[in-house]
Amino acid sequence: MRPFIARILRAQARRLLSRVNPQVIVVTGSVGKTSTTQAIATVLGQNMRVRSTLKNYNSDVGVPCSLFKHYLPESLKNPFAWILLILRNEIQIVKGAPFDVAVLELGTDTPGEISQFVWLQPDIAVVSAVAPEHMEFFKSIDAVAQEELSVMEFSNQTFINETAVDPVYLTGINRDTVKMYGRRDIARMGVSVDDLHVVGDHSLDALAAAAAVAAELGMDNAAVATGLELVQPQPGRMRTLDGIYGSTLIDDTYNASPSATTAALDYLYTVDAPQRIALLGNMNELGGISEHEHTQIGDYCDVSKLDLVVTLGPDANRFTAPAARAQSCTVVEVQSPYEAAHVIREHMKKGAYILFKGSQNGVFAEEAVKKLLNDIDDTRHLVRQNDFWMNIKRAQFVDMASRD
Repeated sequence: MRPFIARILRAQARRLLSRVNPQVIVVTGSVGKTSTTQAIATVLGQNMRVRSTLKNYNSDVGVPCSLFKHYLPESLKNPFAWILLILRNEIQIVKGAPFDVAVLELGTDTPGEISQFVWLQPDIAVVSAVAPEHMEFFKSIDAVAQEELSVMEFSNQTFINETAVDPVYLTGINRDTVKMYGRRDIARMGVSVDDLHVVGDHSLDALAAAAAVAAELGMDNAAVATGLELVQPQPGRMRTLDGIYGSTLIDDTYNASPSATTAALDYLYTVDAPQRIALLGNMNELGGISEHEHTQIGDYCDVSKLDLVVTLGPDANRFTAPAARAQSCTVVEVQSPYEAAHVIREHMKKGAYILFKGSQNGVFAEEAVKKLLNDIDDTRHLVRQNDFWMNIKRAQFVDMASRD
């Protein structure tokens, strides 16, 4: 049923775009897509009416739903819910929609999926990064680069992150339609990093993309600067929360890749704190390079900057833990995020900084964050807290019920 629904939604979305005729901006990349999409939307929103990706709707059905600003049905197998959504889309097509620009995240799990979005005919594409992702399907980083950069083939102009895309993949490209962006684009706006709400140097990449795109669309520096200062970290993406005992929790639990994990550790290493702890969960979907990449993360653990390393998940425990011990780090291996929270609570000191990093299935490190929040109301800032995800967690972790 899904391919049929996707075709209908795509046809409706094309009709909506034809009627509204907005600027279309798309964002691809191995990491940082959501943060980049929302940063661009926030900045452009200072001068324009913006419609942007809902949640992480970056699939064949999610992208059209974001254009219509309609959430997916709770049950994707319910035909009546889809019929209702399609009818609501038709009403919006007839009435028109009040937006000047669409900022859309495009996702890919297997080779060739980015090309399914050619119908969007983007005015601008942004490539946030090329890094290992879904390696059980892509097999090599070269294949990842080919996939993520394929957006250039059907976009009028492409902005590429100069700090996260190896120049080797840009050999022979048409430089007339490609621009590089970087943190200098933020500096050009006269914005002080101290006035921004994001943490970690890598988090600045999303704001740099927003500044570059906004300038390209003719926004004045003052409006761009105001927008940059309004950008907030997305849930589970380098978001700091108040923890128990005066601690600071660095919630980077939405997902994990090698480059994002080392970048998060880099930030943790820079903070002035009486104690630094890192919960390093499995980095899923790495395929045949998983052992090497998890070992590399263990090698990256610096005993002079980490008081405790907690590993969670089969590959993190099997490969990251012994590699971190080889660096003389104190390491504890755990089997669930609830056990991780218990271990961290036993070891933490007042004022500690604690990084939480990991993929979703089998890890769900956000549940460890939840157990250490100073204010339980901050649970609303965590990822994967709806019934769908909580039921998956209950099925995966036998100790969840006893710790709820």
